[in-house]
Amino acid sequence: MAENKPNLNWSAVEKALAEGTFSGYKVGILETEKLFGDFLEGKKIPGRIMETKIKYAKNFLSRSEQLTYARQIYEKIVSQPHFEISREETKQVVSAYWQAMLDLEEAISTLSVSQKTKLRFKYFFGQFIKKIKLVGLILAIVILLILFLYELPLGNKIAIGLGNSVHFLIFTVGPWILGAAIAFGIFWLGLKILKKKRKEF
Repeated sequence: MAENKPNLNWSAVEKALAEGTFSGYKVGILETEKLFGDFLEGKKIPGRIMETKIKYAKNFLSRSEQLTYARQIYEKIVSQPHFEISREETKQVVSAYWQAMLDLEEAISTLSVSQKTKLRFKYFFGQFIKKIKLVGLILAIVILLILFLYELPLGNKIAIGLGNSVHFLIFTVGPWILGAAIAFGIFWLGLKILKKKRKEF
């Protein structure tokens, strides 16, 4: 398809599309989605699920809206058993995946090690901030609940008990949990760097 073709096995996709049937077209798209997932995994695009990986890589895509359309068709195929798609639409979907892979292949090959590191740090820092916000929201709800219960005679004892528990959790257990989390993060990062250096050699 192109000189810088990603090193993937397209035989299953080509075989399914060659059938010339609705079921063949759908299988072809399912196989293309799988190839795209393998491609993102092989390029070590951060994220646990496909949507997260695509969001991370979106800035490198020249036609992100086409990929969005392609994945909408994929979702319809998965969720709607009787969904039908024409040959032309199938070609558009497969081309959208293909273009996305070409864009990422080119972008990743031109990035320096420091640029890749910065992008990964930006991603993980964003994920960390999201978790902090979630924890903050939960704590705010708990504190408001405690204050509400404290104003009620029947809830006074419950509020005091919850308050003592929160105080113990934050000021006694909290530092140990934070220290363990930091130590684990440093250990995990060290393993990643060591693994990467081994691959380079």
